[in-house]
Amino acid sequence: MELLTSEDFNNTRIQPEWTAMDYLLEVVRVDQEKMQEQTFMNEKKNGRLKRKRRIQEENSKNKRPITSYPPKPLMPEGLKQHIVENMGGSNCVLVIQKQLFFSDVNPQASRLLIPFSQVESREFLNESEVERLKNKEAIQACLVEPSMEETEINFKWWDMRKNSMYVITTYWNSIVKNNRLKVEDIVQLWSFRVDSTLCFALQKL
Repeated sequence: MELLTSEDFNNTRIQPEWTAMDYLLEVVRVDQEKMQEQTFMNEKKNGRLKRKRRIQEENSKNKRPITSYPPKPLMPEGLKQHIVENMGGSNCVLVIQKQLFFSDVNPQASRLLIPFSQVESREFLNESEVERLKNKEAIQACLVEPSMEETEINFKWWDMRKNSMYVITTYWNSIVKNNRLKVEDIVQLWSFRVDSTLCFALQKL
């Protein structure tokens, strides 16, 4: 609360007949008016602050978060050169990049699981190949190992109740052993075509 000053009484007209009580009443009146004016100004100021805060909150809600997308993986130049120049391959497509789990390197299982939910693109298969897989027919394909050795594998489609997945079998244990693949390794599986024939390449990151 601010004290009264002489400026607060600029609009006061003192009458000659005023008594001490009249002066006291005038002081009370001026004091109340000043308090009301201060209260009004404070409420107005608080209202502006609340309105500004509300606008800022609404803007922050409506503001779209900036999404940072990781760069699209590129096929290593050495592998790409081997596929294109040595094998005559083309149409390289990243099928999946995944971390290996125990089930992927377990010698008793001898297969690499490729869950549909993690597949980068399903366009690496043509309609004929999709139909063959749906009919539970395995597709024999060449796989280029991280060591650049070429191995024949079987590519299958397992239709599970909750999760369907592609699977690489046949000689998978040898691929794991030859390339020292282990749990938590990150690998990329690429597809490519050699004279329209489906092939794969495995890259260890």
